[in-house]
Amino acid sequence: MRIQEKTTEHLESVNIEIEVSASFKITSDAIYLSNYIDGYFKKTKDKKKFLEIGAGNGIISLLISKNENIENITAVELQKNVYEYLVANVSKNKLEGKILPLNDDIMNVSGKFDYIFSNPPYYKLNSGKLPMDEVELVSKYEKTLTLEKLILKVKELLKNEGEFCIIIPSNRLNDLQKYIYNKNMNILVLKFFVSSKKELVIVHGKKGGKNNSSIKIEIENV
Repeated sequence: MRIQEKTTEHLESVNIEIEVSASFKITSDAIYLSNYIDGYFKKTKDKKKFLEIGAGNGIISLLISKNENIENITAVELQKNVYEYLVANVSKNKLEGKILPLNDDIMNVSGKFDYIFSNPPYYKLNSGKLPMDEVELVSKYEKTLTLEKLILKVKELLKNEGEFCIIIPSNRLNDLQKYIYNKNMNILVLKFFVSSKKELVIVHGKKGGKNNSSIKIEIENV
C-alpha cells in the first residue's frame, strides 16, 4: 500500500526538511528520543557509529545528524514504500555521507555498532482492533518485530560496552526490562515523559559493565 498525502515540513531549529504523510508524521516520540540522544552525545569526545532500527521516514536520524560526535548512522527500514521516503529525505538534506539508508529486515543485518536507537512498534497484536493500513500495522504493532526480538538483535549488533536507547509507552516497560536483563545487559537511565495523554519512557542501556548497576531516574512533565 502506498503512503498518500505527502507534504514537506521545514524544521527551522535544525535546518532540516522532511517529507511526511498521514502515516508518518513528526511525533513527540521522535522529538523526545532525538533530543535525548543529541544531548547525551554532545558530551562525548570520540566519533561513534550508530544504527537506527525501524527508521521510518528518517526523522530521528535527521534530527541528530548535525551532531559532530556521530560518524554515521545506518538507518534500517523494512517497508519499501517507507524506505523511499527515508532515501528522499536523506537526499533532500544532502546527508548521504552521514545517514546510510538500508531497506532490509533488521534480523538480516550484521556488523557492530557503538550505539543503537529505536522507536519500535510496541503495540501487541492482541491489543484491540488492528489498523487496516499495512504501513501503520507494521510500524506500530508487533507484527514483524517484537520487543523481545529487538533486544536480541540489539545485543548481537552492539560492540562490547556499546549503548542503546529505546522509547516506548511506560506500560511496556516491565516487558522491555525483562528482555534486557534476560540478555545480561544493563539499564543506565529511565527517562519518563509525563503528559495527560500518555506516558513515554526512554530506556538507555548498555552491553557490558557491572550487573545490577544503579539506574538513574529522570522525569519530565510535557
